[in-house]
Amino acid sequence: MKILLTTDTWVPAINGVVTSTATLRAALTAQGHEVRVLTLSGDCHTYTKDGVTSLGSLDAGLVYPGARLRAPALNRAIRDLIDWRPDIVHSQCEFSTFAPARRIAHAAGAPLIHTYHTVYEDYTHYFSPSRSMGRKMAALFTRMICAGCDAVIAPTPKISRLLAADLPFSFRNASTWQGFGRFFPSRTPDTPAGAAR
Repeated sequence: MKILLTTDTWVPAINGVVTSTATLRAALTAQGHEVRVLTLSGDCHTYTKDGVTSLGSLDAGLVYPGARLRAPALNRAIRDLIDWRPDIVHSQCEFSTFAPARRIAHAAGAPLIHTYHTVYEDYTHYFSPSRSMGRKMAALFTRMICAGCDAVIAPTPKISRLLAADLPFSFRNASTWQGFGRFFPSRTPDTPAGAAR
């Protein structure tokens, strides 16, 4: 299968989303799938190298440390990924690469799968002076993002509980801890499964 993974951050950055996405890419590649990545570059230049398309981006560090926003007018890079015709588009982030993921999935006739990694309710202090209003905004944002997906993956029990409270459709957990068993020997992964709306 041709699988496109989309993420706002990629190596050499180190965070949970990057680690999970890089591990997923390695596992899918080892199974014989053709996997490409769409991410943001660290500057305004767009380029493709080793199956990773990095879209030009702008610094948004005032919003969140290390954050970047996709630069406008990147149609050529997006068109190249549409022409590649992925069988599945698997989004890992809700911001700069989510809209291109949705566009590519739609144009290619591929399902859009989304792993919901981040509990935005824990970060309301970045965008709302009111914790209560921030939680409501985060819940609304979660519903809007997930409603546009063909399947949603909850990688942890905490996110599973959050999505169960916020979403009007069902989903199942899917472990992203595969390959980390030696670090967490007492952990048993949830049964892998996607979540259809």
